[in-house]
Amino acid sequence: MNEYYYLNENREPQGPHTLDELRALLATGKLQPDTKAARKGDSTWRDLQAVLDTPAQVMSAPPQSAPAGTCPACATELSAANNQLPECCPACGYRLRAFNIHDLWQNFVLALRKSFTIKGRAPRIEYWSFVLFSTIIVQVFLTVLQIVAVSMLPEDTLTALDNPGANNMPDELPTGALIMLFVLGLVYFLLNLAVMVPHITVTIRRLHDVGRSGMWLLGYFVLLGVWILSLLSMVAALPFLSQTEATPYDSVLPIMFVVMLLITLAACLYIFILTVLDSQRGPNKYGPSPKYPIS
Repeated sequence: MNEYYYLNENREPQGPHTLDELRALLATGKLQPDTKAARKGDSTWRDLQAVLDTPAQVMSAPPQSAPAGTCPACATELSAANNQLPECCPACGYRLRAFNIHDLWQNFVLALRKSFTIKGRAPRIEYWSFVLFSTIIVQVFLTVLQIVAVSMLPEDTLTALDNPGANNMPDELPTGALIMLFVLGLVYFLLNLAVMVPHITVTIRRLHDVGRSGMWLLGYFVLLGVWILSLLSMVAALPFLSQTEATPYDSVLPIMFVVMLLITLAACLYIFILTVLDSQRGPNKYGPSPKYPIS
């Protein structure tokens, strides 16, 4: 008997089910016609309605394949199963179907819904969709914040800012302007905090998707913290160093700062490389693949 799986709202494969069970779930409204589903061994996820509409004799036999050109990345011969190309090249993982803005937005919303979830896996499209839209939202809000802040400043303050050498800066800003600027700054801080939490969790799930532990991200934050401490230590020591005679130990802090900076940059580059790798095929110890059907 054939086994079928579907993706829930968190893009987690559920199953196995029979066709009758899938029809029952669709009839009760637990699944929608556009819910992604696949038979065990299929090369791509399809809409549930398309899976159910496939003739039974076709579903019971191996998918019929036909030549469909070559992969533009590795020139591997491609085959179309049931008149449908796979989502990615089976040899190199090259994506054969173009992204669209609706797919990107759906993956951004998915990452937001899973803001406090570190279990499971996140494919590249989910991670980079979140990075794209979160960056756009924060930058748009920052631009609006700057425009509003400038519009609230008194005319004499704007004139003083345009002529910094004139020494005509007012002693203090109006209380109303200070309160509004504080509120806007607080909202901007909270927005960045709200974006930071799902960014951390989706990064952990992206690492899981390529078979790496989320501890890699924790290690990066530890290195970043040590580098910041070395920077602060070096800045704090500068006044004392300038008042004493130079010794061989004066170069210890600058060397530590440079070494920690290089190590932190290397860790950052490594994590970036991991985020652009393709999903591991099949399940790993962090769960089933959200990109490739059950094989």
